[in-house]
Amino acid sequence: MSEPQAPPPSPAPPPATPPPRAFTQGVGQVFQGIGVVMFLVMFFTCCGSSLLSKDWATKTNLTQVGWGKSADDRGRPVYSAQEAMTICVFAGVFFGMALAGIGLGMQAESRYAPAAGVLLTLFAGLFWTVHVFFAIHVKAHVALMLIAAFIGGLFWLLMGFAIQAFREMRENPPPEGHDVLPPGYKIPYSHYHADPPEVRLAAELQQRRERLAVQQKELEALEAKIKRSLDEGDANHREQQS
Repeated sequence: MSEPQAPPPSPAPPPATPPPRAFTQGVGQVFQGIGVVMFLVMFFTCCGSSLLSKDWATKTNLTQVGWGKSADDRGRPVYSAQEAMTICVFAGVFFGMALAGIGLGMQAESRYAPAAGVLLTLFAGLFWTVHVFFAIHVKAHVALMLIAAFIGGLFWLLMGFAIQAFREMRENPPPEGHDVLPPGYKIPYSHYHADPPEVRLAAELQQRRERLAVQQKELEALEAKIKRSLDEGDANHREQQS
């Protein structure tokens, strides 16, 4: 007696294809995360530096070092290290917000977001690179040089991602009007309710009215039934007496 043959193996499922412009959306998430972190760090640095001490926040000793010589004051440079630190904090806040916004645009598959990301990262990389050379040349605060070098290298790295996202968007652009809402689309009030509270309350009142109308009809039908029963009982009682 021959042994039963094993069933043939089922064919392997085809590999799942990634969605179009998946790399661009991933770069958008990276841009958004880094932008939010940079914004928060620079924001709290600006607001929290004055909590330590007035001298630490102002850094008056950094006003004497920098590039160039002022025409009205020979001892004061045209671009001092103190001004460089202030501008770097402000630029960090701006670049953080810009990165987060462009990242949202990439996730929404905007055609212009990757190009804007390339321009932003290029400008930010040049900005921080110039301040690295500034900090080395004037021998300013070591922290300024290290922070500028780190952020500059980060932006040059992000520029590589933005260029690749720009190429992907150019080779496989989204259809026209994909980000336009169709006619008649109703924007929901929140994630939990599609209608505002006033509309929901009006709908609830209408449902209550409908339930009360049904209950009223049931009561009327029950009242009519009881009345018929009482009339039939009186009629039987009169027949028995007669």
